[in-house]
Amino acid sequence: MTRDQWHWSDTLYELHGYKPREIPATTSALMHHKHPDHRDRAAGVFAAVLQDGGTYSCYHRIVDRDKHVLSVVSVGRTVLDPDGRPAAIEGYYIDLTDARRDETEADVRDALARKAQAGPVIDQAKGMIMLAEGCTADEAFERLRWCSQDTNRKVADVARALVESVGRSGFRSDVVSDALDRLGDPARGGQVDAGRQGSSV
Repeated sequence: MTRDQWHWSDTLYELHGYKPREIPATTSALMHHKHPDHRDRAAGVFAAVLQDGGTYSCYHRIVDRDKHVLSVVSVGRTVLDPDGRPAAIEGYYIDLTDARRDETEADVRDALARKAQAGPVIDQAKGMIMLAEGCTADEAFERLRWCSQDTNRKVADVARALVESVGRSGFRSDVVSDALDRLGDPARGGQVDAGRQGSSV
């Protein structure tokens, strides 16, 4: 995305109920399909990443063209221009609808409450793990919790170290998995060896 010019994958069009390139890919089109209960929060995440850069993840619901409500998480990062200013956003959507289909409304409320309490750093770390390892939000949190227990560190501290490590190296699935392994290694004290991190591609 640059100057409100988006490039949607065919899958993203289909997720919103359209044929590829059936409608213009714009910020307005994305926001139009956010569930009313989540639209302001999603817009806030989008505005923050445009202004401040960095990585992001945002769990929310969307309403597709046929009025089906889908649970999704969007994960991505800001691309900077040569002057270090946010110039574009690149990322992915993960459809969690099937994973949540069997959950009760109480389960969903509890999950959202836990998410709100976890804070943005844990949220970002979970999004990275979900994208890298193709797991659910709960499984991603378990990965962070295991690292926390093995190294006797707070979950938030582990999440912050993961986000910072991946931010230095550039997002790649193997970089995330390698950083998690190192963060969960008691022999290393839960520290990431920056010298052995992969480079951005």
